[in-house]
This record gives sequence, structure tokens and C-alpha cells, in this order.
Amino acid sequence: MMKHILILTGRFGMGHCCAAEAVRQELLTVNPQAEVQIVDLVDYLFPHLGGAIYRTFAHMVNHCSAMYNFLNRAAGRCGILPMKAVIAQKIDRLLLEYHADIVVSTLPICSQCISAYKQLRGADIPLYTYITDIGAQDEWIVPHTDAYFVGAAETKAELMEKGVPTACIHICGIPVRRDFLHPSEAVRTSGRQAELLVMGGGLGLLPSSDAFLSALSKVEGVHLTVITGKNKVLYTRLRDQYPGITVVGYTDRVADYMRRADLLLTKSGGITTFEAIHCGTPLYIIQPFLMQEIRNAQYIEREELGRVLWIQPDDIAHDILSLLHDEVRLSAMKRNMSQLRDNLEEICPAAYYGEPANKKSSPNWT
Repeated sequence: MMKHILILTGRFGMGHCCAAEAVRQELLTVNPQAEVQIVDLVDYLFPHLGGAIYRTFAHMVNHCSAMYNFLNRAAGRCGILPMKAVIAQKIDRLLLEYHADIVVSTLPICSQCISAYKQLRGADIPLYTYITDIGAQDEWIVPHTDAYFVGAAETKAELMEKGVPTACIHICGIPVRRDFLHPSEAVRTSGRQAELLVMGGGLGLLPSSDAFLSALSKVEGVHLTVITGKNKVLYTRLRDQYPGITVVGYTDRVADYMRRADLLLTKSGGITTFEAIHCGTPLYIIQPFLMQEIRNAQYIEREELGRVLWIQPDDIAHDILSLLHDEVRLSAMKRNMSQLRDNLEEICPAAYYGEPANKKSSPNWT
């Protein structure tokens, strides 16, 4: 029987939206007849305030990271959101509009809203949550969640410590889009340039990005690619100032660039981390500062998937070049990524959605 699956997400960082699209692609690959829709819950519930909410979030992340971390911890302590009647009525309409049989969440506030809705209405619609970072912060954990899909064994262990039954947790890796699911087969050959890719705000992490770019652009045998995304001002400046650097704006070929790279300098977001794992591209992380990125960076360091700089050296360019030319260490990182991929559960989350277990009462842990 065809399922109508509603994926709820939000633009609090694009990783949650990327995860939603990855889940949609997986579901349609397994069941092409399914009706799978993605909805930004913040925009749906607050159509006139969504833009302002997201702009405030972006400003806080970029300029007030300490306040962001404080509020993030506080949100986890608040538990389930109180469900106002007007919000419940909007969720009634949302579920009816999309004929939803199942709800999937890639954002804590979406899980909280549906959990509170199920409690208020006595609804039994299944709720599945994908945790998009390694750390299982309290804001993700809400009653009436039927299953969690997580990136690593340590995430599962953390959920279990907080009272989530082991049978409700599946280690399937943080979801990535289909084009990232084929690891690179490229082998370093004599004479090939070393490839460094900078993306995902990685350049903004450098205190003297111009000095860094200038130094690397002059190194023989190293090619640098910078993906600036939708930042047209940065794209134009770098393209004009550094003709020896490949500057790419917004592109749907990120997976191709990642596979070609020997090293990826980026932020330690959960989605980006697992995109790199699936592409087999070692990571270079500079001073993570958001609490979820710190947990992801600790995972990268512990599993030896890349290098994490907790304190910046005087010469970052030299440090990067040392790793770029250390083929033994890079190869070990690639092997570690391969082992992680092999250890993910074979269960397909899409298949789990159709199990009869969906029809039983939702777990009500607190």
C-alpha cells in the first residue's frame, strides 16, 4: 500500500534541509510509489514570521555563538513544548493537507511539536526522528517518538543513557543525498596535484584568509578549490584576486568536488561530516565553536577521520600542506571512513517505516 510520508524540517542551518532531502531520496528509491513531501514547519506555522526567525538565528550563530550555545542547552532542559490550540489546529490542517500516514523529523523543534500534538490529540501517527549530529542533545528526545535514526554507536549509547529503549534506535549514519553514496575510487598517482577543497564556511574560520589563500596559491603541486555557495560577493572577490584558485559558486556538484579532493577544510557539521565519510575525503577542522560542531569534531578526531585544530597554529597553510603531503596518514583516514561505512546497520530506515510495529502505541519515555 502506498504511504504518504511527511518530512518536517527547517532552515536552522542548511544541514537539516539536506538531511530531509536525503531521506526523501532514499524513500523514493526504496518505494517509488510513495508520496513523500518536505515541509518547512516554521514557515508553515508562522508564514509571516519565518524569515525574521531565520535571520535572527543566522545572526546569533555568526555573531553571538556563546549565546546560541546557552540557548541550545536551555532548550534541551525545557523538554516537550506546550501545545497551544491554534498550533494544534494548524498541525491538524497540515496532516490532512498532505494525507500523512507517517511523520519524519530532521529538526528538534519539529519532533517537539509533533510529540506535543500527539499527546494533546491522542494521535497515533508514527513519528521518526533523524538526529543530524553525533551528540544526542536533550532537545531531540521527546515522548511519542517511534524510532530514532542516528549516525554513530556513541549517539545510540547516549540515547539509551537518557532512557530511550535500544530497540527504538537504529545506527544508519547521518543521511546524505544519493550522489554522495559512492566513495571515491581515485588513487594518488605520481605527479598528480594535491587537491584541497574549502567549503561550508571553512574560509570564514581563517583569521587571515587572504594570507592563507595567497600562500597556498603559490605552492607548486597543490590545487585549491573554494566553494562559496550563494555568497556572490565572496565569489567575485576570490575569482578576481586569485586566478590560480578554482572558485565555484552555488553548485549541485559538491559530491564530485569532494571526491576529487585529498583534503576538505570545512565546518564540522553532521551532514558535511558524513558526506565526507561516504566520499572517503579526510577532514580538516579549525576551532569548532558551536556545541554540536564540537561534538562532531571530537568524533572526527576520535575515529581519526581528519585533523582538528582546537588551537590555531601560527602557520595554518604549512600545517595543511604537511597533512596534504602525508599520504600514509591520509590513507589511514580513508580506511577509517571505509570501516565506518561498513559498520552501519544494513536495515534500511525506509523499510522500517512499513513494519507492523508502527501500529502499536508510541513509546512514552520522558
